[in-house]
Amino acid sequence: MYFVDTSYNSLIKHGEELCGDHVELVNVPDGKIMVLADGLGSGVKANILATMTSKIAATMLREGSSLEETIDTIVHSLPVCNERHLAYSTFTIIKAYHTGEVYAAEFDNPSIFLLRDGQDVEIEKTKKIINDKVIYESSFKIDERSLLVAVSDGVVHAGVGHSLRFGWQWKNVNEYLKEFSLGDTSTTAVTVNVLEKCQSLYENEAGDDTTVLAVKLRELETINLFTGPPVNPENDYAVIEEILSQDGKVVVCGGTTAGIVARILGEEMEIDITTMTPDIPPAGKIPRIELVTEGVITINKAIGIMRDYMNPEVSRKKAMESLKAHNAAAMLATLLIERCDKLNIWVGQAINPVHQEAGYPMGFNFKMNQIRELAKLTEKMGKEVKLMYI
Repeated sequence: MYFVDTSYNSLIKHGEELCGDHVELVNVPDGKIMVLADGLGSGVKANILATMTSKIAATMLREGSSLEETIDTIVHSLPVCNERHLAYSTFTIIKAYHTGEVYAAEFDNPSIFLLRDGQDVEIEKTKKIINDKVIYESSFKIDERSLLVAVSDGVVHAGVGHSLRFGWQWKNVNEYLKEFSLGDTSTTAVTVNVLEKCQSLYENEAGDDTTVLAVKLRELETINLFTGPPVNPENDYAVIEEILSQDGKVVVCGGTTAGIVARILGEEMEIDITTMTPDIPPAGKIPRIELVTEGVITINKAIGIMRDYMNPEVSRKKAMESLKAHNAAAMLATLLIERCDKLNIWVGQAINPVHQEAGYPMGFNFKMNQIRELAKLTEKMGKEVKLMYI
């Protein structure tokens, strides 16, 4: 049984505020359903078409509807574009099972890419007509050495009107992806690198909405993040025992929280002074704990690193320098990006008296918002996230 590791991201067409592509991910007991939809045109109308298409498809397939029923509902549900008199959204549907089995249905999007160990893997497809739409279905198997990628038109057209007369084209994208199917490259790294290449080909003015969805299989890696003391101090022991009993690694964020963990474990916490920077407190060390950091400041900095890493408009050199820096925020961000498939967050709701002092900028509400933002960013990277308030 594998974990289905997924990541997606988009470039918005230059001059637009909303993306005309939309990706919907749904976790189901036996795997994950992914829908990448590309709405007709760009801007608000395209965004509505793509969002409706992806949400209808993901929801119906999750509930057990057939492909025919799903497409029929999509065709009869989409609003009609006043300019073109069409209700039109292309889509790629992928269901990846924990066993490695994959089902795909493609309608008018670029063909999906499948590579293993730097080589192409041929996908046999069956043509099916549903509501006058030509759908290509396929079933195949992937393993830990495989890379599956779906894209919208903006990827294969990257560079049209700029650096490339005919765009990047499917075969060239396929060649580019081969190196990412070698080794243990994360799906997040695949999406951001492909989009950065597209941004370069478009000369920073994307001519179309551009989306990349990457899928890989791997053994499940869980991070159990504990931040903030529980409201009731009498629950300290029970909470820590529960966290330590979970599968996966434990991360503790917050000085007070770390002190509680060290006391209950009967251990001394050491401070790694080499990780201290002018604006990021140092990391700590407690036996049995993967990473110990300060709380709100470090989490806030880690969020910034994760945002930059996921943003294709930020240079890869800058993003990687921040991610690989020797400080607690970079260590936390690296764990969540590269070594986390499932994130469990235990959020203590005891109020720190320091946070109540007049003029303190990072109070309790700020902390709660940052935790939710951290969860949201981690989810966008295709990881499972569970928040528990204690």
